[in-house]
Amino acid sequence: MFRRLITFLADRRGNIALSFAVASAPMVAGVGGAIDYTRTYTIGAELQSALDTGVLAAASLSQTREPEAVVRSYVEAAIAEHNGAIENLVVTVTPNVAINARDVHAQADISVPTLLLGVAGVNQLNVTRQSEATEQIRNLEISLVLDVSGSMYGSKISALQDAATEFVQVMMAGNVFDMVSLSIIPYNGGVRLPDYVNARLVSGGSSNAEKSGCPEYGHDHPTTINPPAQSLDWLEWRGSDQHGSRSGSFCPESDEASVFLRNNQTELVDLIATLDAGGNTGLDIATAWGARALDPSWRGRLGGDFADRPVDYDDPSTIKALVVMTDGAATAQIRNYWDSDYGWWRNYNLYSAATARSNMAAACDAAEAQGVDIYTIAFQLSGTTNRDLMRNCASHPDNYYEVQNLDIALAFSAIAADLNSLRLSQ
Repeated sequence: MFRRLITFLADRRGNIALSFAVASAPMVAGVGGAIDYTRTYTIGAELQSALDTGVLAAASLSQTREPEAVVRSYVEAAIAEHNGAIENLVVTVTPNVAINARDVHAQADISVPTLLLGVAGVNQLNVTRQSEATEQIRNLEISLVLDVSGSMYGSKISALQDAATEFVQVMMAGNVFDMVSLSIIPYNGGVRLPDYVNARLVSGGSSNAEKSGCPEYGHDHPTTINPPAQSLDWLEWRGSDQHGSRSGSFCPESDEASVFLRNNQTELVDLIATLDAGGNTGLDIATAWGARALDPSWRGRLGGDFADRPVDYDDPSTIKALVVMTDGAATAQIRNYWDSDYGWWRNYNLYSAATARSNMAAACDAAEAQGVDIYTIAFQLSGTTNRDLMRNCASHPDNYYEVQNLDIALAFSAIAADLNSLRLSQ
């Protein structure tokens, strides 16, 4: 019996089968686990991608379907090929919708049935993914600085009027038009201001200051953002203060006074229709007034349809844009006096064209430093110096538009499209 026992113990013929039987359960569990976890990881990745796409579509302000239906359709389409996944899918969508903004948060939970992990007692693997998207139309403050100098006479002023009118109509279109404020600053050698703005700038009391006209900015602060209150005199040309019905090379006509922070499309278009060409090109003064119309320190001083504008520069819900167009070089500021000895008017430079270019560059730099998006349009503009001035004023190379023919509308349309794209944030 002892010998038989020793022989039995020494017999190895059944060990492979026995070892395989003993090892098969953990091997199946290991291989099956790898397969099931890989499948679950794939479902999770596809689920996340579908959620991200779905919430973007649901958050679109143009979306007409219910957010939950939109998100669910994307998710179900993504995991449809995985057996048993849709049956165990739970999608939770939380929307927050306003007239100018839509925020959609979504969470998807799936219990993925296992294929082989069941031998280890694991019958499902849980997957949770989340995503959120926001689409918002931001407020717009736009300053439109339009050249009405003498070189714009004829077909050029007509082309400008058509292009600027279309620009206003595009920016005021849609059901959120009341989020847009437009300031229009026509200029020749200077800028005519409305009476209520001059009342705070011109000295001499209300009877002298409360008039439509062109203040004299002087040599010291032609582009200063904040000239001292009630410190300015009227610009004088050949002995006459340039206010009321008086106009000239350095003051636009009486019906071309700037308007600020307006939302009335008819009023803005009517102003554009009155524009007429004549005078010099005060690019620096006009650019400065375009920047002032966006500066929060002028809040409550420019009139308009928005008591809270210009808003602070760092307001995340608002885009500020300055659009400056010209067809000519920045010119010197010329003034004159009566020479009684000879009996005629003598002209002199208040400051030179070079100073005017420097002033404009400084105004552009100051606005850009505050985050203002600056667009410039060189309309049949000759001379490298002049084009470089406009190109350098733009806050980005793509914001500079050089128009060689009369089709200035293309430039305005491109700017309108860019602004509408910028104000739509996701």
